[in-house]
Amino acid sequence: MKISIGKSPLNNDAGIILHPIKYKNSITYEPLAEEAVVALMAKYFTYELVDAKTKKFFDEMDEGYLYSESNFDEFDLEQIENMLEENNEIIIGKDIYLHPKKDNILKLLNLLNLANFKVSGIKDFEFDEIDELEVFDGAVVYIQDGNNDNILVSNQFKIANKINKNEILINNKPKKVVVDENLKGVFGIVFENTDEYPFQKVIIS
Repeated sequence: MKISIGKSPLNNDAGIILHPIKYKNSITYEPLAEEAVVALMAKYFTYELVDAKTKKFFDEMDEGYLYSESNFDEFDLEQIENMLEENNEIIIGKDIYLHPKKDNILKLLNLLNLANFKVSGIKDFEFDEIDELEVFDGAVVYIQDGNNDNILVSNQFKIANKINKNEILINNKPKKVVVDENLKGVFGIVFENTDEYPFQKVIIS
């Protein structure tokens, strides 16, 4: 089973997709919450397999806060567990490598090697304390690799941002509004290239 995290759900062939964008059956969390999500996954799947020092790190995590603020919970972890197969591979997406806590996320992902997940090319280091999570209020878009003038939206996005026309301005750039029935939730998708974490607050006019 391929499990992707931080990789856009568009054109993604993983069996389990973890991403803030709700597309088809993806499992969602809040933008910038990858560190919290991976920490919760690592504790859930490896707690009985790690050494005393790592158990202490997990014990000191504020799980209630992380579940609440990441919008990722034990139901999601159980859903992942129920879908696992004999061989499972974690696919690490671009969002992880652009995340400000990339190094800690990769260290936490490395622990999943202990629990029947294949996660390659990551070394084991000391863990950092999990950061508080940023709140993404207002209009938010995800920047998908590409180069066109469309913004892919759900009906929820249109309602939340009071969009009633076929072309809008995103940060003063004209975008053609394209509704995708497979897309759910209140994040739009624009097609540009970026070397920063790809969720951004924007002004719509």
